Amino acid sequence: MGNKKITMSDIAKELNLSINAISLALNDRAGVSEKTRRQVLNKAEEMGYLDQRKKYNVVYSNKNICVIIEKRFFEDLQFYGRVLLGIENTAKEGGYDIFVNSFEKDEKKVPACVENKKVSGVIVVGKISDEVLSRLREYRLPVVLVDHISYRESTDCIITDNKAGTFKITKYLITNGFQKIGFFGDIRYSPSVRERFWGYQEALQEYMPFQDFESSMNYVEQYSMLNKVEDYVIGQDMEGLKNSFLLIKERPEVLICSNDKSAILLCKALELLGYQIPQDISIVGFDDIELGKMVVPKITTVHVDKELMGKKGMQRLLYRIEHPNDKVEKIMMDVSIVERESVKIPYKNICS
Repeated sequence: MGNKKITMSDIAKELNLSINAISLALNDRAGVSEKTRRQVLNKAEEMGYLDQRKKYNVVYSNKNICVIIEKRFFEDLQFYGRVLLGIENTAKEGGYDIFVNSFEKDEKKVPACVENKKVSGVIVVGKISDEVLSRLREYRLPVVLVDHISYRESTDCIITDNKAGTFKITKYLITNGFQKIGFFGDIRYSPSVRERFWGYQEALQEYMPFQDFESSMNYVEQYSMLNKVEDYVIGQDMEGLKNSFLLIKERPEVLICSNDKSAILLCKALELLGYQIPQDISIVGFDDIELGKMVVPKITTVHVDKELMGKKGMQRLLYRIEHPNDKVEKIMMDVSIVERESVKIPYKNICS
């Protein structure tokens, strides 16, 4: 349309509707169906009419939610694809559409739909810096974090009980006879990885016969790799993963990986080194992604209900839109152990 001033008549012609129907839709009045209202609003936005008539942005924003996700997470259909599905389905049930905005890791830009207040709220999926989160909150739109928590910005969030997950799986391994249990993940990478490490560490201190905290930390250092792992996994760097394993001081009987992708790639790296899984070393993951059921051996893991996480995130945002002054809530979802083929039990403790 160039620089031409768009009119209701132009929108009516594009949609083959009356000018009266266009006016009713733009002003959020009775007389047109919700489907027609959505068509009119979307066409008005597409043609640039809303930018020329700012007063209609409120009606438009009342129908839309912005979802922000780092690009590499957006491409991870195994985990975040299920989370986004839960968000989208719940949004539709509430009468909203979603705009998905992906960003590069170090990008600081706020999406245009947020800057122009063309959405009613924002859901951030996965990791985001406190700096960007702070900028988002300056627009005074409701924000909910899904699969991430900020300790600096007081924000509603839906998170996995990461600590309980690795606590449970570590207890399970100890109960079933494993004595050399390591953790494989970069504890500097994200809060969720640190929480998973803490759960592993706490279970060791409770169920292993350590004399003091120092001896438990020596044990962890003996059997674990706690840095650079996530970068190797993201880059699918087999040499990096092989070298990480070889740097572990003493070969563990089992490694608890920070997530299933790490577990799957570590299995491949170990096979390249000549190890058999689980005969030579057992491997445990976290998240229960679909691929974990398809590889050989199938990955023993901790189940996270990813679609429910997305659903709860959207439900919380819709609640926050209606109750902007209520207290912030941090909702933690429980997890469960999924036993598969990547763990070979030394013995079963029937008294546990």
